[in-house]
Amino acid sequence: MKAHESTGYQILLRLAETHQDYFLERWSLRMATAGYLQHTTAKRVDCLVALKEFLQPLLRHIEEHDVPEEFSALLRCDTGWERFLIESSRRHRSRGITFDMFLGCFKTFVYSLLDVIEQMDVEFNHKVEARRLIRLYGDALEVLYLQDWIRTFPEFSNSKLDEMNRLLTLEKCRFENTLNATSDLIFVVEGNGLVANINAAVRAVMDEASTLNRPIWEVLSLEGASVDELLRYYPVGITCELAPFDEDVIYRMQINTINQVSLASDQYIFVLTNMTTQAMQRQTLEGIVDEKTEALRREKAQLEEMNITLRNVLKSVGKEHEDHASNLAAKVNTLVLPALERIESENDPAIRKGYVTVVKDQLTRLLPRDPGGMPLLLKLTQMEMKVCQFIQSGHSNKEIAELLSLSVETIQTHRKNIRRKLGLLGKSVSLYAHLNTMGLDDSLGT
Repeated sequence: MKAHESTGYQILLRLAETHQDYFLERWSLRMATAGYLQHTTAKRVDCLVALKEFLQPLLRHIEEHDVPEEFSALLRCDTGWERFLIESSRRHRSRGITFDMFLGCFKTFVYSLLDVIEQMDVEFNHKVEARRLIRLYGDALEVLYLQDWIRTFPEFSNSKLDEMNRLLTLEKCRFENTLNATSDLIFVVEGNGLVANINAAVRAVMDEASTLNRPIWEVLSLEGASVDELLRYYPVGITCELAPFDEDVIYRMQINTINQVSLASDQYIFVLTNMTTQAMQRQTLEGIVDEKTEALRREKAQLEEMNITLRNVLKSVGKEHEDHASNLAAKVNTLVLPALERIESENDPAIRKGYVTVVKDQLTRLLPRDPGGMPLLLKLTQMEMKVCQFIQSGHSNKEIAELLSLSVETIQTHRKNIRRKLGLLGKSVSLYAHLNTMGLDDSLGT
């Protein structure tokens, strides 16, 4: 039978690839129940490496069809399949771990693997095969661990352990120096919410005696009265802004769990970073944006108002044009056409000439004329005519300038030219009144 068709092989492969989180959960629980978890410094990655080193030789033996029936055959196997696992036990010994503690931890490891297999959704006989393989290699490793421990124990003298302790102490000092060198405020908080440790930056702003062994929500004036309640307000890994000591000093706080790194710890790290400068800059920028937004709002309202005014003016001009056309048609029908009919029916040349004179006079009266005989409005330019329309409607120079997108000075110049062409000298006569008096309402629509 090929290796990939082996039921035990498939289960162990799934365990290694897709059930790591459940394995870590079970191992942590079994370690805690046995009283080992509080003494371990194992990180999550270390535990996954242990899982890989245990399963790899087992899977390789299945692939090579070299799985023995009894663990005694594994003890005699000289392929070095156990080498990485033996080296791991020596590393633990160098840290001062006793054999009974190491063996107890290994037993919890094996039972955690069996827990994972038990909860898999596979046939019972497949589980039996996978559990047999785990126990087979687990039993062999227990014997090999003991043999290596007894054989190499003299090498680990007191001086060797002292050296390892010195290195661990040095590493601890480096870690503490790193925390104290940062300007961030760092609080190490126990699983029950009490502050267990602080760095130098915290001591610079708070009294140590009033900080340690106090609930973190009281120290930082946070919402909640328990760790669970606090984490509902401030989720792990999510930043928030607060001012716990002084309203003028703003911090960005983030909570991280230590058990993401070390399975043995239920502690939290609260990191507060001073971001007062950034907050002030942001506040300034928000103020500028608000001012610009308000200016745009006012400008929009002004433009809308001008648009309404312009539409009303255009509507008024259109109405004036209609009224002028109607008035012109009425005058033609009542004055000009009757005179033309009489001219057509009259035989006497003198009388016809009289009627022609009347027609000319009526046509001339349709528009205001200056003393020179030229219709006054014909002297005005197109722009001056537009200015007359707005003046006649009662608009000021400023309003006309805004509506025509011209300067106030330009409008004033047009007014002077209009007064000159209409023969208005001096300031005694209002241009607005004169335009209405001369019948401008009947003339601007053409």
